[in-house]
Amino acid sequence: MVLPVVSRPPVRDAAEETRGERKPDREALARSFLLAFGRPAGEQRDLILASDWLEDLASRGWLGGSDPGRLRQGLPRDIGEWESLFLSTFDVGFPAPPVPLFETHYMKEGNTPAVLHENVLYYKAFGCEVSKGDADNPDHLRHQLAFLLVLFWLEDRSGAPPETVEGVRRARRDFIERHLRPWIPKAAVLAGKKAHPLWEALLLALCAWLAEVEPPR
Repeated sequence: MVLPVVSRPPVRDAAEETRGERKPDREALARSFLLAFGRPAGEQRDLILASDWLEDLASRGWLGGSDPGRLRQGLPRDIGEWESLFLSTFDVGFPAPPVPLFETHYMKEGNTPAVLHENVLYYKAFGCEVSKGDADNPDHLRHQLAFLLVLFWLEDRSGAPPETVEGVRRARRDFIERHLRPWIPKAAVLAGKKAHPLWEALLLALCAWLAEVEPPR
């Protein structure tokens, strides 16, 4: 899977799984959420329709009581129809898609360019950049989740000195508080009104996972 945030040295291999190494649970979940809200593709469809991932989320109590089988009802298995459903929900629409997946859409006040720039500054501080040619804004959920994945790697598997790891941990806390927690619940509410029930449930599950990773202050 190609991550929309790619790393420069010394974390060039942050998105690569060491052969035979068992990924930490939170890193595996970050990858799954990134896939679920990433570019529509067969792997994404199979994660949701053909694996037990939804059942795993339900067992953790993160789907708000929704039944995974019911959440799959009405979802297309044809890859073309799947891509069309995803794009028409999150990426295509005028003046905006039904459920935009970028932070600044949900800001009622504040400086949009400053928020975009702050996302970029976080990425650069840890050797990351938005992939060349990627049309999504730097505050898109795809980029933000990919950045979290890099931070998890730096914390858990990079072998960095303790003071570096502590700096990464502080940055992760701040990034979640400033750039993820404020808007994803709003996107879930919007999905509940304008999208297939699956997407509201997954956005709520994402909120629950973030609360476990970093409990609200």
